[in-house]
Amino acid sequence: MRKIVGLVFILFVLLVGCTKKVDFVDEGPFVKLELYSASSGTYLDHFPKIMTVSNDGSVHVFTEEVIGFDGIIEMEVGKDAPTIEKEISAQEVNEIKRVIEENRFFSLPKDVTDYDVMDGSGSRITVYGKDREKKVGGENSDNKHYNAIEDTIFSHVRDEYADWEKETKDYLSKLNGD
Repeated sequence: MRKIVGLVFILFVLLVGCTKKVDFVDEGPFVKLELYSASSGTYLDHFPKIMTVSNDGSVHVFTEEVIGFDGIIEMEVGKDAPTIEKEISAQEVNEIKRVIEENRFFSLPKDVTDYDVMDGSGSRITVYGKDREKKVGGENSDNKHYNAIEDTIFSHVRDEYADWEKETKDYLSKLNGD
């Protein structure tokens, strides 16, 4: 009898631990994608590029100030910084969630860096669940599951992104005195 109870318990733990279903938060963003440069350059090449998606379909692309380890602001961002604010459909929101679940985000390693590549780009994805939150990211990822999630999120701002990035670089250069 103890063996049967033990086996049932182990089976239960495995089934619960291996589930793909994510209980996403109801309020605020359920996913955040951060893009950054992994090569040399100035702060204008390395400013944070942040995208969030919420359950209501709001997509927000923005940057934020950079504060150094010593607490000094390395790059200021004002309240009038360029942003992208758009709405996507409930179907598109569900597609992002489906891709996160199908690619088992919570089972991905925290670091998806391809250490064979020296320069390039990096990214980090944060998924917000009701009972857990996880960040996964790295530079020049070759993890197909991670990349599928990143591509799905980014696809919703791809058309506007290059113009936003250029406008933001110009804005930051003027604001920060370069």
